[in-house]
Amino acid sequence: MTTGPIDAFVAIHNAFRRDMAAHVFAAHVRADPGLVWTALTDPGQTAAYLYGLAAHSTWLPGDPIEFHLGGRAEAIGRVLHARCHERLSYLLQAGPGDPPVYLTWLLRPAPGGCVVRLEIDEVDHADAPQEAEDVWLPVLAALQLLVNPA
Repeated sequence: MTTGPIDAFVAIHNAFRRDMAAHVFAAHVRADPGLVWTALTDPGQTAAYLYGLAAHSTWLPGDPIEFHLGGRAEAIGRVLHARCHERLSYLLQAGPGDPPVYLTWLLRPAPGGCVVRLEIDEVDHADAPQEAEDVWLPVLAALQLLVNPA
C-alpha cells in the first residue's frame, strides 16, 4: 500500500475532524444572498438573531470581531474567511481562554430566495446534537424572520 500526499492530507483531516463535533443547519429564505450577507455583517442586524449580540468587525480575514451586548463586549472572535454574498467563517469565544466555536455561514442562490447553511464546529467541547439544536436553530429561525419580507 502506497501513501501519497492525498492520503496524508485525508489522514490529517480525519484526525482533526475526530476531535471536532460538527452540526449543520440549513433553511430557505425569501431574500437574495446580498440581503442575508448584510444581516450577517451589520451589527444593527446581528443582534436581532444572535441572542442580542451585535457583531462588530471589518469582516476582513484575520481581523477581530467583538460581540457587544448592551454596549459591552461579551464575546470575541476572528474572521477566518469572507467571500461576499457566499461564505462567512469566523470563530467565536466568550474570552481568550475559552474554547472556540467555529461558525461558517454559506449562502447559495435558490429559486425564490437563497439557502442559508450554518455549520458549527466545536473543537474542545462538543455539544450533543439536541443541545446544538437548542442553541442554533433559534438563531437560524430568527435570521429567517429578519430577512424574509412580510
